[in-house]
Amino acid sequence: MAFFNKHHISLLLLLMSATPLLAQQEPFSSPLETQQKPWTDKPFYNDPNNFQFVIVSDRTGGHRKGVFGDAVAKINQLYPEFVLSVGDLIEGYTKDQALMDEQWAEFQTILDPLAFRFFYVAGNHDYSNKTMGEQWDKRFGANYYHFIYKDVLFLVFNTNDGDGVLLGDKQISDMQKVIADHPDVRWTMLFMHHPLWAFKEVNGFDKIEAALAGRKYTAYAGHTHRYLYEVKNDQNHYVLATTGGGSRLRGPKFGEFDHVSWVTMTDDGPKMVNLKLSGIVPHDISTRKDHEMGKVLIQNTDFRPLVLKKEAQRKVVLHLRNPSEKPISFRARLYHHHHMIPDSVTFQKLIGPKSEEKLVIRTVPASTSIDPKDWDPLELEWEIRYITVEKGQTDFLLQGREAIDLKPSVGDLSLTPERIFLDTHRVQLQNPYHGYRPKYTVDRTRPGIESMDVADGIALKESKTVQVVLFDNEGFHSDMLTKSYKKVKPKSGIRVKQPKPGIEYTYYEGNFSQLPDFDMLKSIKKGVVTQLDPDLIGQRLDHYAIRYEGYFSVPKAGVYTFHLRSDDGSRLFVGNKLVVDNGGSHSALTKTGMVALKKGMHAIKIEYFEDFLGEELRLWYSSPDMPRTSVSFFH
Repeated sequence: MAFFNKHHISLLLLLMSATPLLAQQEPFSSPLETQQKPWTDKPFYNDPNNFQFVIVSDRTGGHRKGVFGDAVAKINQLYPEFVLSVGDLIEGYTKDQALMDEQWAEFQTILDPLAFRFFYVAGNHDYSNKTMGEQWDKRFGANYYHFIYKDVLFLVFNTNDGDGVLLGDKQISDMQKVIADHPDVRWTMLFMHHPLWAFKEVNGFDKIEAALAGRKYTAYAGHTHRYLYEVKNDQNHYVLATTGGGSRLRGPKFGEFDHVSWVTMTDDGPKMVNLKLSGIVPHDISTRKDHEMGKVLIQNTDFRPLVLKKEAQRKVVLHLRNPSEKPISFRARLYHHHHMIPDSVTFQKLIGPKSEEKLVIRTVPASTSIDPKDWDPLELEWEIRYITVEKGQTDFLLQGREAIDLKPSVGDLSLTPERIFLDTHRVQLQNPYHGYRPKYTVDRTRPGIESMDVADGIALKESKTVQVVLFDNEGFHSDMLTKSYKKVKPKSGIRVKQPKPGIEYTYYEGNFSQLPDFDMLKSIKKGVVTQLDPDLIGQRLDHYAIRYEGYFSVPKAGVYTFHLRSDDGSRLFVGNKLVVDNGGSHSALTKTGMVALKKGMHAIKIEYFEDFLGEELRLWYSSPDMPRTSVSFFH
């Protein structure tokens, strides 16, 4: 009190006594004195503690010019109090300083017209390597932070802080402290690029969730370019779609649309709607259930038409499947065609639950003077939708146009993928077109209607090339499906004296963007590990390579498929044979290869390099009578 004199105290008391009077002043007035009023008696929504803000989503990853700028212009007409992002503002993924400067300058030019405060969030395109991280920190001061607005705590995470989709230990501890220091805020908002709650056990987000236990919060992310609303830990979690980022834009129900999110903070928590740049979309437009339903429609619109031929006539078969519990309607119409006359131009199919239907379009030439190779494709405009939707749910449909080439095709026909075998091999045909007759040959002649029927499979005892053609009962036939199968001798094992668990490694460092010539490198260190985990060996986050060499045991003679998954590139050798090539700088990717092996120990070599943003290396193997199993190593 020593800092106040009596005049200060009198002024303070006057202000305190005046506050209730000010609070009671009604901003609304009208001279109307009638008992009945031409307005409802609902209160004005003008709580000064409530506020509105906008969230923009991914702009890059194949950005479409003009969309983000259009969003900025429309946000300026909405007058939010501020704007937040969920990251991926520039294309990034570069160490070129000049290119980074150019990309950030481009973004700032687009953002400059925004009339309101903008909060940056680091995405993997913005913060994907050490150079980009340094550039971010230089420009923006911090890559994770928090702030409080009207008693709401905003936590902004950097989901590339560790390496890959991770939270560094310091970020976790800093955020835990922020949460602990603000126990009584009325709500907590989480903003991040990657939806860390989807894989929290490997990135530390479970620790953040533990710190948030017992309080109300809402989480927002981007990255997937596909909208998803779900409830976890009794709290709303949102993965936003795009604001100009790469997208097939198949519609809100499929989570693919350009939007900004309008959030109003109320006493009951945040209320959100999504503003398409052409309209309004509710906050729960695409849920986990919608995603599962959407898969069915999307799979049916990934058309692989079977085109059958009989002289100049064509028959197009579309295979429609419905594994869901709800009936589906498929409607289509053909545009006018100058070269072919279809038997119908409109089509409709009802696909019941757990059932399949075929749509068949028959055509004959409009003129015999046009060479078939010059025929235009059929233009099919289609719509597929669920017939019944839940009460209050908007239409669940996809629409589009498909160009169907009139050259004979094999559609969804496929043969057994394993191309090598030891003694005998039964080749099976995957044929979804019921009512058609598959015929085959193994003597390199084209199958005809009198050729052998595939029936229960094709038994091979020698190396052969299998050729299959599909016929219908009118003499129409498909293109020819061809695959060669080779009988091989299994590779002999080797004798290993007193094998010990683990595999030897040699570690190298360098600025690698592809698998190097390991024989030309100088090693940094060597050792033995019991599992393929680059993190156990790497002495820095990025830019290193590892060569693993050792042995593994094959339980019995057979053809084995190896599954090699890595981020970035890798190669697998069994003995001196390259079995899987998964090279290149890329995110986590699995590739496979096959080799015939005898029972016993076999030499194995794995080459791996880490460029930047995440590191992973895993290896499994399988056989027709052995499920996919992790490889155990010896040295």
